[in-house]
Amino acid sequence: MTELEKTSRRKQCILNAVTAALQQDDYSRLTVEDIAARAGVGKSTIYRWWKHKSDLVFDAFKEHTASVFDLDFEQSLEFNLNQQLLKLSLALNHPLGRALLVVMAEHREAAGEFFRQYLLPRREQTRKLIQLAIERNEIIANYPFELMLDTLYGPIHYQIIFFNCMPDETYIHNLVSLVMQPVLVRK
Repeated sequence: MTELEKTSRRKQCILNAVTAALQQDDYSRLTVEDIAARAGVGKSTIYRWWKHKSDLVFDAFKEHTASVFDLDFEQSLEFNLNQQLLKLSLALNHPLGRALLVVMAEHREAAGEFFRQYLLPRREQTRKLIQLAIERNEIIANYPFELMLDTLYGPIHYQIIFFNCMPDETYIHNLVSLVMQPVLVRK
């Protein structure tokens, strides 16, 4: 086994340990010591690759959701938004997702970096899907789509954070229908 493969396996063990620890306890009780013990590595090994436990949560969440938010450009914008919001609800309701929400609230600089590295590329994909929907004559071209996206994703976070409730398929379908009404092309 090469050194690169060993490093990759160690990192994977550490990220798996983060997930396992969060299955049993919340973010406030998560410690690097516990993660190291679960992964069978020393704390120094963890600190070689991650500066803070929040970085571990970000990476574990990214890995957990690596292909979850892929869009299907053959399907309509409405279909994709419904699917994406359902998957987001499930991801944020997972212990890693809940920890991520805490980290983003407590560590603004780290949250900004996560936004730039992880969320912005996904939002850019959604913008491409919006452009494709315009070209397909599904939706009108002249609309504040950034505001539309915020309006779609905000309620998901709100339901999970403030009501401790995972939005179900009906809630998400109604939300997408409501937000899509002003942009649909009337035929």
